[in-house]
Amino acid sequence: MTVPFRVATILWGTDLHLDHALDSARQALTDRLRAVPADAVIATGDVSVASRLVADLEFIADAAARPLYFVLGNHDHYGSTVARVRDAVVELGTRRPEIRWLPPAGVVMLDRETALIGVDGWADGRHGDPLTTPLLLNDDRLIGELAAQRTRAAKLVVKRALADADATRLATLLDRAIATARRIVVATHVPPFTEALPPNGRLAAPEWLPLLVCEATGAVLKRVAATHPGHEFLVLCGHTHVATDVLVAANLRCRVAGARYGEPAIRSVELS
Repeated sequence: MTVPFRVATILWGTDLHLDHALDSARQALTDRLRAVPADAVIATGDVSVASRLVADLEFIADAAARPLYFVLGNHDHYGSTVARVRDAVVELGTRRPEIRWLPPAGVVMLDRETALIGVDGWADGRHGDPLTTPLLLNDDRLIGELAAQRTRAAKLVVKRALADADATRLATLLDRAIATARRIVVATHVPPFTEALPPNGRLAAPEWLPLLVCEATGAVLKRVAATHPGHEFLVLCGHTHVATDVLVAANLRCRVAGARYGEPAIRSVELS
């Protein structure tokens, strides 16, 4: 008798912003994590701010009592630097191996056919006009590597360097995942495609484009999906706080989860 293999179920949260959450909201999140059966929890960035990030990741892992995989969002670096935050989460993973920052975790097999990989992703200003948009994010003054740059153009160079490094790593991770899995879940923070942005409302205005998309990672995903039509790719991301679910290509789906400050939410994702 052949026993069918079980397909993994994950819990997914993004833009939890636990630094804004009251005790009641944190308790509701804990209750949800404990009530819903799942094999793993995935957080796609903006869990907190730098000073609280490690503690808040431990809070999620303790509440879930199962592996926690995460990527970093822009807010997770607020009040510190990219370098220091990365050092902190690497050290956390050494001390708490069930809490894993996804880029160095490599390819994580969720079930026999499904691999999980992830990179942080940064809005790289390759859509719209990043030098003339009147809109600015707090990244420019609250993340050390960006705050150190005196001009908008210099800050853009840093953002693109970060995005391009993630894209290079993503290409390597995808190559490894394709060799071992048919279905690949990609966790990232910033949407990699303009197609995943809200079709209407204020975020649909062109001046938002430079701040909401990581073109570098999107180009890698589209290329790999096109050259591997027998594989399925599911991208989970956040950043915009507006829920969208789009089929970018026949085998490439992108989901952005909705989010509200002070109301951290977690949702179940069945991989079937």
